[in-house]
Amino acid sequence: MRFETSSYTSCSFCDDLSGARECAIVAENEFAVAQVNQRQYERGAMLVISRTHRESILDIESHELEGVYRLARDVAHAATKALRAKGMNIFQNNGERAGQSEPHFHVHVVPRYEDGDPHRIFQQHECQLLSLEEQRLVAALIGAAL
Repeated sequence: MRFETSSYTSCSFCDDLSGARECAIVAENEFAVAQVNQRQYERGAMLVISRTHRESILDIESHELEGVYRLARDVAHAATKALRAKGMNIFQNNGERAGQSEPHFHVHVVPRYEDGDPHRIFQQHECQLLSLEEQRLVAALIGAAL
């Protein structure tokens, strides 16, 4: 069984991983890469992307899943230290009906702050987009705290 995803001929996350598209990498391990999310739900929002193209939780191997979440934990620690986050949302969507907009398994790591609304639900169309230069600044700040 598979979840329905929008049709695609290429994958933007695979392009990021191959270097075909520029991104701001924070950290990586053998199974995943953490990069600054262009969509800043909150300052320091990141994506942890599986190195192997897997569409959803139904497709990813257990050892890959462990590697993705290990890296999510590591960058969450670093973002907490570097940005003084007071909380952290870690989530992932599977299938178009669940809000998955990229057909490649990934985990959102979103720092939360003292003055933020802890009940806020993130909507893609409501978030600030960062330039690649700004993404790299955030990546360097968080990466230095690893």
